[in-house]
Amino acid sequence: MVKALLVASLAKHIPTDHFDFVIGVDRGALICVQKGMIMDLAIGDFDSVSKEELEIIGLHSKKIVMLDVIKDVTDSQAAMAYVESFDEVVLCGGLGGRIDHQLINIGLVRNDIRLSLWDENHLMYTVIGDKIIKKAGYRYLSLFACESSIVHLSGVKYPLNSRSINEDDLYLVSNEIIEEEAYLSVKGKVLIIQSNDA
Repeated sequence: MVKALLVASLAKHIPTDHFDFVIGVDRGALICVQKGMIMDLAIGDFDSVSKEELEIIGLHSKKIVMLDVIKDVTDSQAAMAYVESFDEVVLCGGLGGRIDHQLINIGLVRNDIRLSLWDENHLMYTVIGDKIIKKAGYRYLSLFACESSIVHLSGVKYPLNSRSINEDDLYLVSNEIIEEEAYLSVKGKVLIIQSNDA
């Protein structure tokens, strides 16, 4: 399993897992520098850093890709083009801040089953098929249909048995894993959010 980490501009904490490839996304590259990380790639239009900060980023990254400020994608979207060969991708620092950018990052997760969106209170990813969901320190477990789906969920406070759900169903929030893991089976595709109160 080859893993990549994308560090975006709102990252306060960095996952402690081992990653084979690290990308600093725009101001997230400066955060990597501040955390003492060497990046494989720094990418962005870097409109949120000074010239001096950009020079420091260059000293801590094996490669820099400068994007035009005028473009049709966000810096995070552009960064995803560099991790197409990886089995698993974690994006941290992509929640909070501007709602439009946050919605794009959630859209990236919905469209790419390899991607998870992480911060200190949330873990967000999509599931197709069967998955064991580890509690991993999170209190809540919420499901949102990405398409019409049939869901079986056990090991939780409110289990589901072959429940048909669609994108308009908004009641599958604030469930809780009873022990240390739950079992999910999906015919279709669902977005999972594991969370704690901030």
